[in-house]
Amino acid sequence: MRRKVRFEILVILILLTIGGCGCTMINSEWPSNNESNISLTQRQKDILIEQGLSTEYAELSVAQQEAIVEIENMLCYVENKYNIAFSYAGYSAQGPLEQEHMRAFPTSGNKETDSFTITKTDDGYEDDYINIAANPMFVSYVSDGIKAILPNTEVKVFAEITKTSLVEVPTADTDLQGKIESSMWVFIDGATLSVEDFANFKTGFNEFLTECKLYGMVQLILLKEGGIAYPTKYNYTDYLSEEYYTVRETLYVNK
Repeated sequence: MRRKVRFEILVILILLTIGGCGCTMINSEWPSNNESNISLTQRQKDILIEQGLSTEYAELSVAQQEAIVEIENMLCYVENKYNIAFSYAGYSAQGPLEQEHMRAFPTSGNKETDSFTITKTDDGYEDDYINIAANPMFVSYVSDGIKAILPNTEVKVFAEITKTSLVEVPTADTDLQGKIESSMWVFIDGATLSVEDFANFKTGFNEFLTECKLYGMVQLILLKEGGIAYPTKYNYTDYLSEEYYTVRETLYVNK
């Protein structure tokens, strides 16, 4: 519990440096005699005030100062790279078993579902934002494929891209073919699809994913009648419980 509290306190302090698009990276090794020349942005000050901390940089501890600067640099890195605004979601300092990294999400997005990781490396920074950016297109691509197989059945698809070889945000669904791996959850309306037809759908869906080179793990969930209205991207895991479905099967599509 104490470790969690210490982490949450550090997380609060890191929030100070969230920047806008086009921000400039800062040297994290400022000499101490320059502290009086360092000013925080109004956004940083607002967060400090909210957390009951000083708005004066010089009054923060050395660890807090270093974390603030590094988080700002990480956010500037992704904002300059993708030309959109990002917000802070979490931070971990370098430790014996992990690199220094932070969690961020598009400011226009959702912290709970759109967060990704920015990691400090020996050569600078790296991130997996493309996984988040490509996800809506991926879900749409898969949903269209399912509609071709089950044109009269309501289906909801939730997915997480877990690995990619993409080097830029895709602009067409065909850009995804052979370049991503994912975990996917497909909820199917039990009112319009029988258990017998479910087996045929599984076969057809496997063929679609294989043909399109969309690799990964898929859970197919045939919900009980009336259940399709309830799963959302925020709560769909709740509906993986046996009380909500008639059939649940796992499909693996390998390279």
